[in-house]
Amino acid sequence: MVMPDTLAFKTARIVDIFQETAEIRSYFLSLEEEEDFQFTPGQFNMLGLPGVEEAAISFSSLAQPGNNFFMHTIACVGNVTSLIERMEIDGKLLIRGPFGYGWPTEEIVGKDILLVAGGVGLAPLRPFLLYCLEKRNQINNLYLVYGARTPEEMVFQKDLMDWQKKEEISTIYCVDKLPEYSSLLPNVGLVTHFLEDLQIDLSRALVCMCGPEIMMRFVARKLLLQGYSEKDLYLAMERRMRCGTGHCGHCQIGAKFVCQDGPIFQYPDIKPFADTML
Repeated sequence: MVMPDTLAFKTARIVDIFQETAEIRSYFLSLEEEEDFQFTPGQFNMLGLPGVEEAAISFSSLAQPGNNFFMHTIACVGNVTSLIERMEIDGKLLIRGPFGYGWPTEEIVGKDILLVAGGVGLAPLRPFLLYCLEKRNQINNLYLVYGARTPEEMVFQKDLMDWQKKEEISTIYCVDKLPEYSSLLPNVGLVTHFLEDLQIDLSRALVCMCGPEIMMRFVARKLLLQGYSEKDLYLAMERRMRCGTGHCGHCQIGAKFVCQDGPIFQYPDIKPFADTML
């Protein structure tokens, strides 16, 4: 895992901006001080502006050797993200990172992998999905179950259409409400309705999920009832991370700090704590 100088700010320039939904944008960034910026799927940066607090944002792209480009997909939900939303190409952000423990990339060999995402929760999972596709010959079955309220609220529309055409991955998209026409061909219903009848060997299953905590609660319980092992479930947790170093305490869950011990956790590690919905 890549470990940063936790207090040092770096400057990143906005190279391109992609409008994902009405409230969500992806920012393609270039780190000015480094020619080789490495991170692992599931890690995050602290993003900020001079005189403004920071926000923790997960990477939504894969790192490439010898490359200083990366992407963050951001929903406009607070002070920092509202200011970032006003920025244009060539604007500059202050970043610290990368921080945290990522998805279990070292455990994919020989596994049946199930990815479950809700809404913008697909963003932290996207780098792991891309990693699995790069290492496709090392894994068995690969599934993506992704849900949102409507097709228009689904992020990475081009990726979604590409993935549903690939033989290397089986996709199930689902929405609460279906318009008359959608090129994504989603089903109507919650993600929990589409977790059965998958060709997954429970003895070699690996499940990674990211989305609203209430969604992950019901997904985890559904899978456990189906016979999945708790140790095979990984979840991305969100809390207000203000320092990234485990000092401020804002992101504490029981005895864990999301910024230092997560944001990716095995289900048994956080299930006992009362301050989750799991």
